[in-house]
Amino acid sequence: MKYLYKALLVLLLATSFSYGQSDQFITPKYVFFLIGDGMSMTQVHTAEGYLQQTQVGPDKEGTTGVKQLHMTTMPVIGLQNTFASDRFITDSAAAGTAMSCGHKTRCGTIAMDSSRTKSLPTIAEKARDKGMKVGILTSVSIDHATPACFYAHQPDRGMLWQISMDLARSDFDFFGGGGMNGEKVSDGKRSMQPGKPQATADNDPLEAARRKGYAIATNRAELQAIEPGTKTFAYSKDFIGGDWSMPYSIDKPQEDLSLAEYTREAIRILDNPAGFFMMVEGGKIDWACHANDARTVIDEVLAFDEVVGVALDFYRQHPAETLIVVTGDHETGGLAMGFAGMGYDSAFEVMAKQKISFQKFTDTILNDYKEQADWDDEDDDMDSEIKDLLDNYFGLNYSDLSDFERELLEKAYDQTMARKRSKGQEFSLLYGGYEPLTVTATHLLNRKAGISWGTYSHTAVPVPVYAIGAGSHMFEMMYNNSDTPRKMAEVMQVSLD
Repeated sequence: MKYLYKALLVLLLATSFSYGQSDQFITPKYVFFLIGDGMSMTQVHTAEGYLQQTQVGPDKEGTTGVKQLHMTTMPVIGLQNTFASDRFITDSAAAGTAMSCGHKTRCGTIAMDSSRTKSLPTIAEKARDKGMKVGILTSVSIDHATPACFYAHQPDRGMLWQISMDLARSDFDFFGGGGMNGEKVSDGKRSMQPGKPQATADNDPLEAARRKGYAIATNRAELQAIEPGTKTFAYSKDFIGGDWSMPYSIDKPQEDLSLAEYTREAIRILDNPAGFFMMVEGGKIDWACHANDARTVIDEVLAFDEVVGVALDFYRQHPAETLIVVTGDHETGGLAMGFAGMGYDSAFEVMAKQKISFQKFTDTILNDYKEQADWDDEDDDMDSEIKDLLDNYFGLNYSDLSDFERELLEKAYDQTMARKRSKGQEFSLLYGGYEPLTVTATHLLNRKAGISWGTYSHTAVPVPVYAIGAGSHMFEMMYNNSDTPRKMAEVMQVSLD
């Protein structure tokens, strides 16, 4: 019996060694790096709880628990720390640089070292140099911090024109989702930014992309007409608020492409015998978290998870050749799945009453109301019209609210309507930089769901890493965000140094 145990032990060790060695040398042909900006475990888990309670129904058994997202079904999970080189709470530029270059850097820095004098090679550039096609997609503007960190090198994330000019220089194969802030168009004239010269054909970022051979697609039909292998920059002309991002998913017109649809088209255009590297960012998870709008956050997480679903569909067709890594760059908002006024109860289904995002309500519904409302001073209470609007768009029936909740709304209403708003710590803590009435409405709705917020900024909470496919075992355990692309580089057999 003793010899049998020894033989079994030797066989087990040999099998383990063989597996580790063979797995170590699997080199994926297709790599998806999917980043939910502002997304940590609470954003993911809140979306899962919302799906469970809204799809099963609040009056039926089984509303507790979660309906899993695509990303949480992936077999490998790890955690990454997000701190920057100069601050415990990072921004997207420092986090993006860490996850693209494998180095910690200062906040605000795009793919450069902490001195902001040395450009750092990115995992996307290494994939390009290896012969792989490269795609960069995002739901925010393509020159925003996270996507920029994969193709641009600039000392400050605010240098939007310079970042936009780096797009064409990258020689990557596909850019999609949001447009260029560095090439903003207003009334037929390109807006100037500090330090940006007068726009001409020679220094216009979009023209620079055209000169480098990029086909420009601004709608579904144009994108679908592009032949595989064509260098492409695809975005929609329909932007909300002039920020050149895609609309929030809760507001998206049906005819607009979703981020998942952009991803499918990118796969079609990029697929080739040498493979591809694709980074896709769900950028507006972060924006909705900054505004403390949980329903909009949930819809953004679900839209991002559709991208994960597209990648998983591709993986099932090429399981031995594909690596998928899904993570966030940091957590935003201090989202908590609990609220003091609800005790241990949750009622996520009440968020289904919200019809539009905080942004659309502020920019369209509320602004239209303010233009015609008869308001004199803070002694004027909310009228029936604004009460109806809050009920219609957020499900907040004024007559059903507590005295405390009504007081919060009335106070926010006065601040929204006032020609000169209050300043100071109280205003900042209550409303951040957002429209007082709108953010108060989302706060009240979120609390009724059993959800609360701790900040309008980022937090230092570690974020999950989900992985599947060739080399995915590398992403277990806990590590720094700067280790994530190094693990990816090892699997891809490239070097970031």
